[in-house]
Amino acid sequence: MTMQAVLFALLFAMMISPVRAAPIQEDRVALVIGNSSYGIGMLRNPVNDARTVANKLESLGFHVILRENLNREGMYRTITEFGGKLKPHGVGLFYYAGHGMQINGRNFLVPVDADIQSEDDVEFRGIDANFVLSRMDAAHDRVNMLVLDACRNNPFARKNRSVSLGLAQMDAHMGTLIAFSTSPGSLAEDGSGPNSIYTRNLVDKLSSPGITVEEIFKQVRVAVARETRDRQIPWESTSLMGDFYFAPPSTTLKSVGPPESALASVTARAAPQQRSRLPAKPNVPIPSATTEKSAQKMVRDYNREGYEIENKARTLTSDEMTVLLGEAEKGDIVAQTTLGWAYLLGKGQMDGRGIMRSNREALKWTMSAAEKGYPVAQNNLGALYMEGVAVKMNLRRAQNYFKLAADQGYTTAQVNLIQVSTLLTGNVEMGQVRNIFQSTQQQAKLPIQ
Repeated sequence: MTMQAVLFALLFAMMISPVRAAPIQEDRVALVIGNSSYGIGMLRNPVNDARTVANKLESLGFHVILRENLNREGMYRTITEFGGKLKPHGVGLFYYAGHGMQINGRNFLVPVDADIQSEDDVEFRGIDANFVLSRMDAAHDRVNMLVLDACRNNPFARKNRSVSLGLAQMDAHMGTLIAFSTSPGSLAEDGSGPNSIYTRNLVDKLSSPGITVEEIFKQVRVAVARETRDRQIPWESTSLMGDFYFAPPSTTLKSVGPPESALASVTARAAPQQRSRLPAKPNVPIPSATTEKSAQKMVRDYNREGYEIENKARTLTSDEMTVLLGEAEKGDIVAQTTLGWAYLLGKGQMDGRGIMRSNREALKWTMSAAEKGYPVAQNNLGALYMEGVAVKMNLRRAQNYFKLAADQGYTTAQVNLIQVSTLLTGNVEMGQVRNIFQSTQQQAKLPIQ
């Protein structure tokens, strides 16, 4: 059967009947620990958080090991046993709620029997988070996830001047995702309900069908940042090599929030901003119709540019920022789009010196490039309207901007257009699905640039 016949058959099946999610066949093992009953600094929510997470993971096909209020010996033994249950090419997840602390750039999970009087006590009375990673790495499984809701106000840190608040940044090994309930060096809120703010939002998102794990945590970040008015901004480090879904994909799209390819790592809910008008007749460049090959090349270039722009925005140095501002002021649409990303992320530099986040500047530069007809900027502006960041949420405007970018062959915008259209109508537009299949098929035929 030819590729065209396979695609036609798949599309036809999608139109005549819903497709059930594929059964989970991979080995999924999770260790969930909640420590609340500390002699010093008792916490209200971690045990509840652990039970809530355990129940959710069980419903998603995980074999769950749930442990509560463990001392150091119990934590060490349980983590070791957990590592032994992981299977090659499987999935491992470690979730911890309780006290955590950093010292000299290393993160330690605090058992309930810890009596930490000095810096030297931390290493011998706590559990190094890297020990958990080492047990998971040894299993050679496909996906490892380390989730730490462990940045709450720590009484041990107050007693030791050398102990920093919050947790330190950790680099994810290949095939690993590390998720923190708040950014490095910051504190998380325990919450007034039965669960912490972070865990409540995480559990709410986990069962969204067809959403990758990276997008799940992006959605959690946006939700927590909004709820806490930017006092708490979750953070992740990832080096996953393939896609992982807590709930397998299906072809029936649901209202699951911002799409994966929308602006990533949106960490702030905007303060009231001046509302910008959607240009009535944007200057959209029309692809040359000389040959099919040239049109395909334009599609490939836009998707590559979007990827490069996002990466550039995440790693800008101060000197590069100055040069970029000059180019943007001269009307360079790529520089303007990159600036929009950089101001939205508000961190940029890998060395930590960072760019101050500014929703106003992010909107200004993204809008400027979008009105010039640049599809990457149009897509990003659509994402701002879809998520209600820097502007008032407006799904119709988001749809218009995604449509402008999608019509130029920008695949990211085509995916986002399906998402926002589904949110508006509750129905999947099969014509849009066909366009994505066709665009993806064309790009697959192109040589790597």
